[in-house]
Amino acid sequence: MTNEHRDLTAVCAAAHSGYVLRVIRDGSLQPLAEKELPGWPDWPAFPAEAAAAAGCELVLLGYMIWPDTVTPDSLIGWHPVPDARAWSAQVATFADLLAHGY
Repeated sequence: MTNEHRDLTAVCAAAHSGYVLRVIRDGSLQPLAEKELPGWPDWPAFPAEAAAAAGCELVLLGYMIWPDTVTPDSLIGWHPVPDARAWSAQVATFADLLAHGY
């Protein structure tokens, strides 16, 4: 499997009240999808329950975390973003996942 179709990133960033979830294409600042997640734990808390809930919100937006990015050093595929109050994960559309055998 190549990384040629892995150009989408979900970012769950701290906001005034909770987090903002965005899906962006690498190299672009324009979100493809965006959803406010009010009432989530204050930064720096991003417990496993929040990571799972963010994954569910991604599904509702039409995206999923690449299954092979869920590793022992990730939080259900999410990784802290250095020098930012955010977590990120590599995501794909359902069609891309199916095309790659997932």
